[in-house]
Amino acid sequence: MAEVMHTLRTKAIVICIALLVLLGLYSYFVADTIMTRITDAQMTKVDDMFMIATEERPFVNYDAKYRFKFNSGTIQNDAIRLKGKVVRIKKYGWRVPVVSWYENVVKIEEVQQR
Repeated sequence: MAEVMHTLRTKAIVICIALLVLLGLYSYFVADTIMTRITDAQMTKVDDMFMIATEERPFVNYDAKYRFKFNSGTIQNDAIRLKGKVVRIKKYGWRVPVVSWYENVVKIEEVQQR
């Protein structure tokens, strides 16, 4: 009986770890959307990335070949054009300040105010 409980406990721990890893990968790779106001964006690259500052937090904008994203220049131009306006930003990744990780912008569109 003790051996069966030990096996079940081990399987439960392995399943929980696998679910946590999958949840972490999902939260990194699946894009989500945020509404905010762009406060600054420039057409200058820093470490091969464009930066976009918003009221919420900073974002980066770079080409990601593994996601077939090759339009960072166009997205940055949109960010500059929409500076000061409320926008909907589609992004993926994590913001980890300790290691200077930023979320990468996939799409920017203006939110029409009524």
